[in-house]
Amino acid sequence: MLRFALLFVIWSVYCVNFSLSFIVGGGQPRIFQILVSSPTSLNAKSGKKKKKPKDTTVCRNRQARRNYEIVDTLEAGISLLGTEVKASRDGKMNLQDAFVKVSKNGRSCTLMNCHIGKHDMSGAYFQHEERRPRMLLLHKEEARKLLKKTETTGMTIVPLVAYFNDDNKMKLQIGLARGKNLRDKRADLKERDMKRENSRIIKNFRMN
Repeated sequence: MLRFALLFVIWSVYCVNFSLSFIVGGGQPRIFQILVSSPTSLNAKSGKKKKKPKDTTVCRNRQARRNYEIVDTLEAGISLLGTEVKASRDGKMNLQDAFVKVSKNGRSCTLMNCHIGKHDMSGAYFQHEERRPRMLLLHKEEARKLLKKTETTGMTIVPLVAYFNDDNKMKLQIGLARGKNLRDKRADLKERDMKRENSRIIKNFRMN
């Protein structure tokens, strides 16, 4: 009964608008345009919010850029055990005292003194050694270039960031670094304070 009443109301309104359209000369009725030309306008707008990209960073070596001048960077894979991967996801990886050692023949690179804590949910038999040497996955040409630069220029190789890429594989960003003296460190601190002060002034100026 309610359906017939609703249809009757719509039909009566349509007839009134149709007759007025001929009198005024406005073309098709307004309700006919709404129902026919844009039927989706009556529906509510539906849309999903954009998801923020996840931060896949596992660990950062904050002491590296403070104590060294990074000349060049390179991405390398790292060979890990299952418990090491799980512990790294839990945030138990530390790169503060780690460094990269190139073999004498220049064919491979090894991450030394990197601490990865034990996984809580694994048994004692399956646990790994926390500071064991871990092989880096690099091409021979890249390893030879690193060996040549460390031998000729006296630079060192330090790990900078450990993260998971889009394929869910852990990668390590390593940097060819030159040690800073006390004067360089003071200059960097002074420059950092100046940038912070300038950004604070600009922020206050925009707010006012």
